[in-house]
Amino acid sequence: MDDNLTDQQQAEIVKKWLKENGMSILLSIALGISGYFGLQFYQKDKLRGYENASRLYAEIEFALKQQRISQAQNLLQEMDNNFSDSPYQYQSHLALAKLHMDTLDYDNAIIQLEFVMDNASDESFKHIARLRIARIMVEQSQLDQALLLLDSVSMIPDAYAPYYQSVKGDIYTSQGQLDKAKSAYSTALESLEPGNFDFDFIKMKSDQIQVNPTDNS
Repeated sequence: MDDNLTDQQQAEIVKKWLKENGMSILLSIALGISGYFGLQFYQKDKLRGYENASRLYAEIEFALKQQRISQAQNLLQEMDNNFSDSPYQYQSHLALAKLHMDTLDYDNAIIQLEFVMDNASDESFKHIARLRIARIMVEQSQLDQALLLLDSVSMIPDAYAPYYQSVKGDIYTSQGQLDKAKSAYSTALESLEPGNFDFDFIKMKSDQIQVNPTDNS
């Protein structure tokens, strides 16, 4: 499965979240509830929270790399309890889901991804989770369900549109609807820069349709 884009975007989401919830916002909130010294305490307390969440996420990542699932799950519970609705929380669930996907434990992967899709306040995390669930459905030959899931979104940001089209291309290819698959891949490629991994990977899938043009639809 192609998870290169979504892993890159997760890092961008964290940066965006920290920027949007950083010192300028803390300043405006704190000025309304306290004086200068109260503001200093508030800022430091929030920054400590970010640091602690980041440290905990690093521990979860390390546990997952060592495939210590039970330890990672305990740390994830701590993350859920103490840092809910932070990017680190959803990053952690996505990381655990990816490990389950890599080991073909699709049921547990979907549990983690559905948590993100149902709870994340940032739409970017929802798109990442939805795309990964759709890919799992393709792997499980649940093609109609995967297409319904992708089509359930009315507004897709430009950053994610090519990846929705790419997964749709995979679905149509599996269904033998090669004309539709070719069209979906072409639409995806129009929004990507030639030379990067995602462009090359999608182009490879599109080119395979040209090499094997039999359409069973």
